[in-house]
Amino acid sequence: MFLSTSHNKIDSKSRISIPAAYRLKLEKNNEQLILFKSLQFKCIEGTSDNRMKSYMNAIDELDALSDEAFVLRMMMADSFEMKFDASGRVIIPEMLMDFSGLKDKAVFMGIGESFYIWSPEEYKNQYQKSQK
Repeated sequence: MFLSTSHNKIDSKSRISIPAAYRLKLEKNNEQLILFKSLQFKCIEGTSDNRMKSYMNAIDELDALSDEAFVLRMMMADSFEMKFDASGRVIIPEMLMDFSGLKDKAVFMGIGESFYIWSPEEYKNQYQKSQK
């Protein structure tokens, strides 16, 4: 599972180190990292390719013309298969950087089968909302 919260820097080439525990979870299960626009928040969601396959299977169970199926298809279209460099970093695609408002820092928030990558400002806003 992806758990806990961590803060990491983003370099000028949009590279960021994925938390070691998250990388180890993927490596242990021989899974690939997928990043995509969150359907709920202004952040990036990360998950394994196996979890992404479960989303694809969900599309097959929905009415092909339903709004829900369309939303999941759009999520697939905005998804990226990521490759780690030797230092455990990935390059976040520009489209995802723009969507999430990421600049030079990011907050990783594990939520079980996936995790969020927030801009520090958006994370702070969402965290404060959750404490009311």
